[in-house]
Parts: sequence; structure tokens; C-alpha cells
Amino acid sequence: MLRLVYLYKNLTRNVLRTLLTCAAVALPIVIYVLSAAVINGIDEFLDNSAKQLRLVVTHRASVISPLPAGYRAKIESLDPTGKRILSVCGMRWVGGRRENDSRILSTMAAQPDTFPYTFADYQLTEEEVAAWNRDRQAIIVGRATAGQFGWNVGDRITMIPSVPPYTPVEFRVVSTAPLAPDPITNFCRLDYFEEVVRSVIPPEGWKTDEWVSFIFVKCASKEDLDYFRQAIDALFARTPDETKTQDEKAFVTEYVNQQFNLPRNLTILAAVTVFVAIMAAANTMSMNLRDRLNELATLKSLGFSGRTLFALVQTEGLILCGIGGLLGALTPYVAFTHTPLRDFQVPLIVHLDVRPIVCAQAVGIALLIGVVAAVWPSWSAYRLPVVSALRNLE
Repeated sequence: MLRLVYLYKNLTRNVLRTLLTCAAVALPIVIYVLSAAVINGIDEFLDNSAKQLRLVVTHRASVISPLPAGYRAKIESLDPTGKRILSVCGMRWVGGRRENDSRILSTMAAQPDTFPYTFADYQLTEEEVAAWNRDRQAIIVGRATAGQFGWNVGDRITMIPSVPPYTPVEFRVVSTAPLAPDPITNFCRLDYFEEVVRSVIPPEGWKTDEWVSFIFVKCASKEDLDYFRQAIDALFARTPDETKTQDEKAFVTEYVNQQFNLPRNLTILAAVTVFVAIMAAANTMSMNLRDRLNELATLKSLGFSGRTLFALVQTEGLILCGIGGLLGALTPYVAFTHTPLRDFQVPLIVHLDVRPIVCAQAVGIALLIGVVAAVWPSWSAYRLPVVSALRNLE
């Protein structure tokens, strides 16, 4: 009991220092928890992509190089029965933005007849599929994008594509895809987009062969996925437009790494902030040792063992960093679970899910920070000779 009172007195002796140290530990823990939540969300998205058994066919030279739209029929010919290749859908990157609005839209123009089957995980209703097939101006808007711009089913919207000829295109929203794994991307009909482009660019100025940016191939099984990944590239080998075929998870992973390398960068950020927390806590523990050297000298001269002093300093470090760790772990958990921030969405991630297991890991890291930060002060207290300690008395 006496030791607990002593620890309490030490922690409350300089309240400002204690609070600042807790904050210095809490902030890196907040960054760690949020980084882990983003990385877990991306991993879940990639795992879901792998379950869809889709291949992505791009140009071998570069992802921005187009492929002839006629490649779709050639890919379908690899499986005349239609039992191994369930559907093939070509897409073209459109991008887009609203007039007088700098926010960039992620929009793809998809071949309309096979899109609902290739992307069955979007779980469109029969009414939505019927509207998609019936209306050439149909667009399926990601629910996060719809919420951001205030769009609803039935609205007519005008978008300026990010690709030539940059002419405004009018669409009608037929779905906000509430169950889609991707809440950001929009999908319009490729035939309609082609029609708009051809109405603006003279025939002699337009490439007669239609082209697509990507071709998505939905397979029936994992074995078919592995087989056609090689068969498609072999089919177009030694042609002017050779292909690079990957499963969707590999394609998205490569894209994320090229554009952001988010998991790696977040891991580095979390490691750096934890290191900074160790430095801050170690500095506080060293200052506490220096300020209480006379007290520790008195305790040791009265018969307290070096192990007891070592344990007292270590316990103080654990309590200090443990409080900071709890604050750092609970703050994002409460914010993204029980406040309006729970609806906050990140690209590729539906919701930022702060898991209790991650919070527990974060508290464990905070306790480890406390142990590491108090190693040198604890060892100094342990080794403090009685004679030298008495000489330090004032």
C-alpha cells in the first residue's frame, strides 16, 4: 500500500509533465490504431477481390495503354462452352468531374451487356439491372460518391470526362449500389459514352476500332482463374497489343502500391511515431529520476533493495504509458464506432473499422514503450550505491 501511495505522489508531483507525457504516448497510439484500421480495411478489400475470381487484362506495356475492344470476343473463344469463363466485360477509364467543381470522380465506362454478371458482387436488384439495360444514359453511382454530391436514384447529372474530347456528358442515376464493395467508383455504359464521343469528333478523326482500358474476366473456379491467366497472355503473345493478365487482387495491390503504397507508408509512419513516443517517455523518466535522486538515495540508505527501486521506477513507467495507451486506443475506437465519424469512408474501404483487438494491441505497445523507456532510469536506481547516494543528499 505504501508503495502505491509513493507512486501516486510521484505521478501527481508534476501534473503538467505527467499530462504531456501521457499525450506524447497517446498521439502515436492514435496514429498506430488508425494506420492498422486502414491497412486491415485494404486487406479486407483485397481478400474480397480474390473471392470474386476475376482476372484483369491490361496492355503489357502500360496500364494506360489501350486494348482493342475486339479482344473480348477472342477471350470468350477460349471457352466455347461458357462454363469456365462466365462473362467478359471491357471497360474504359473516364474519370470525370462536375462543372466548377475541382473534386475528381472515379468513373468507368463498361460494356453494358456483361457488366451486371461480371460484377455480381455489386448485388444490383432486378429493377436496377433492368434500368441499366433500358436506359443508355444509365449510371451506377458509388454510394459514398452519391452521399458526397447529394445524388439519388432518378437524378440527372452532368459530368465532364477526364479524357478527350472533354465534352459534358449527361447521365441518369439508376442505382447507388448500396451493397457494392467499392463505394467510390461510378459505372456508365460504354456504348453511350462512345456515342457521345463520336458525335463530337468527326469520323476521320476518330480511331475506327473501339478500345478499352481493361478487360475483366470472371471465371468459374480458382483452377480456371490460374489456367486462363496464362492462356490469355499466350493468345495475344507476339501481337502489336500484348497483354498482361492478373487476378484482381494482384492488380489492385499493384495499383495501390504504385499510386500510394499506403500499407508500407502507414507501417513506417506507425513505427516512427512509436519510436518518438519511446523517446518522449524515456526523457520524462530520466527527468523524474534526476529530480528524485535524493529520495531514492534516502530509500536505499534506509534499507530498500535495488530490486525494489527498480520495480518502483518500472511500475511508474508502465502506469504513465499505460494511461497514455488507453487514451490513444479508446479515442479512435469511440470516435469511429459511436460518433458520426463511423460513416467516414476511405478509398477502397467501406468503413474505417477500428477493431477491439487492434486497440488491445495498441495498449500492449504502450506498455512496452513504458518498459523500454524506464529501462535506463530503473537500472540507474538499481545500481545506485548507498555511499554515493548519501553524498547526493542536500
